[in-house]
Amino acid sequence: MADIRPLAGKGDVEIYNAVRNACSPQFQVRVPAATQGNIRNAVDNMRNYPYLRDEFTGVLIQRLIGLYIQHADWDDPLKLIGSPRTLKRYGSTYEQAAVGLVQARTRNFNKEYLGDDVYGRYNVPTASVFHPLTFDHYYPVTIPEDALLTAFDGESGMSDYIAEIMNAPILSDRNDMYVMKVQTFAEYARKGGFFRVHTADVGASSSTETDAKNLLRLIQQTANELKSLPLSAMPRYNAMSWTTPWRDSEAILFATPQVIAALNVEALAAAFNIDRANVPYRIIPIPEDMFGIGGTAGKVQAVLTSEDFFFQWNEMLETANSPVNPIDGTRNIFYKHRGSVTPNPFANAVLFWTGEGSRTGTIVNPDTLTTSKPTFTIKIKKYGQPAVTPQNVSRGDLVQVEATITSANNATASYQPVGIKYMLEGATSQFTVIDNDGILHCGLDETAESLKVTAQATYINPATPEVDQTVSAALDVPVVGTWVGGIKIGALTALAITPETVTVKANESVKLTCMAVKTDGTKADVSNLANWSVNSNATIDKTGKLTATSAGTAKVTVKFAGATAEKTVTVTAAQSG
Repeated sequence: MADIRPLAGKGDVEIYNAVRNACSPQFQVRVPAATQGNIRNAVDNMRNYPYLRDEFTGVLIQRLIGLYIQHADWDDPLKLIGSPRTLKRYGSTYEQAAVGLVQARTRNFNKEYLGDDVYGRYNVPTASVFHPLTFDHYYPVTIPEDALLTAFDGESGMSDYIAEIMNAPILSDRNDMYVMKVQTFAEYARKGGFFRVHTADVGASSSTETDAKNLLRLIQQTANELKSLPLSAMPRYNAMSWTTPWRDSEAILFATPQVIAALNVEALAAAFNIDRANVPYRIIPIPEDMFGIGGTAGKVQAVLTSEDFFFQWNEMLETANSPVNPIDGTRNIFYKHRGSVTPNPFANAVLFWTGEGSRTGTIVNPDTLTTSKPTFTIKIKKYGQPAVTPQNVSRGDLVQVEATITSANNATASYQPVGIKYMLEGATSQFTVIDNDGILHCGLDETAESLKVTAQATYINPATPEVDQTVSAALDVPVVGTWVGGIKIGALTALAITPETVTVKANESVKLTCMAVKTDGTKADVSNLANWSVNSNATIDKTGKLTATSAGTAKVTVKFAGATAEKTVTVTAAQSG
């Protein structure tokens, strides 16, 4: 065979002595080392002892075949691709696992976190596939033992002979491995499929330079999209529909020879940010008919993926030899290879072909949102008491309300907004607040007898981002319980406003006092806690300070602890200067 490359730099004397040194001590005692002048005699002397001859030929086959594997004259262009991450072995099967994204939760200091929140199970999204053994091959070769030993007659006869014999099984194995690897393209498609991008047939004889430039632009555009997209957008790019990250440094482009010839190699190198010298390792030609996909549906142009596109595992790669056949003096050599070649469905892969592209779908935004009137949610009482639905809120306590959002095109919208902003009206205490989880906390000093809660969707319509969503109807929340200071509803006999008679000139002020008369006969000044209001001709602040604005009468109302008092104030005209 003219294209066989022998083991360079090793003569027969060196081979003989290397094999002798690997034999048993008994062999080395009986058989002396060889020189260029006595090698023929050394070999003939060894042949006189069958058990020594068998040991020598056995070691010779094992050592030289293993050495020759590194010097075969054809190499698998896909040998450096494979072995995904996160693998765990179970006997002759590997499990490949992947971890998804965890949903974020907002911490709220007003929320009451219960046992399920603290000690509940929060399972991380995971998925796994198994890679079993897919091949167990052996390649037998018969070698006449006499021919093996007489090969030492020439200066490099042994290395030539081993190269001649072992070239066939080793290259056959590498060829089979290559074929199994390219078959994973079709198997990957069966497991869920590529993300497909339509392009012209760049490899056709009728293609133009514009077609090649368009394909190069699509490849560059896709590579940039994969780099820039968040993990949550990655599931459509792999067969497992998983959140697999894209690692630009591991990108591989498989393309037909015709496509590679039509594209600009320097531009491809720039697309992958690699040196011109490394292009052969990152841009790999695959004949179109070996992709195993396409047919009448379309012609494959290229596949953009990563180094872990398929899983390759060698469980056994070794040689063995049989005893000498006593009849014809031959020995069989068995080159054995067992392992797995399977596609990695977690790997992102984009197929550029002349067929139809993947349907990404048109995003339909929600339209005309309606936020429901807030309602009370179930409240779980402590210490094993039953769950109840509140009807009011106690001062110093909290309740939770909730609202929902619906859209006019609910059936056709691509998604539904869930963000809601809750708003509170009527509160007099700075400690009475509501958060965006709908948790209403009522302050101990809240003097209002009821509160109004409304809800509004926080969704921003892309068509009209400057327009707020419609506010919902209001939920009336009665306020009950003890005020700060220990006064309860019903514990008052009356409220009294002093002084008894009040006359004030316009543009002047007067301080009113609200006295709470309790059922036990005692009185307390609650001016700063009461809720003051006036109907006309004056204004009044939270402390009861009234400022007259125009002549007439002003009816002052004060409310506190469920009691109400009124007083009419006379406003006279301002004194002219």
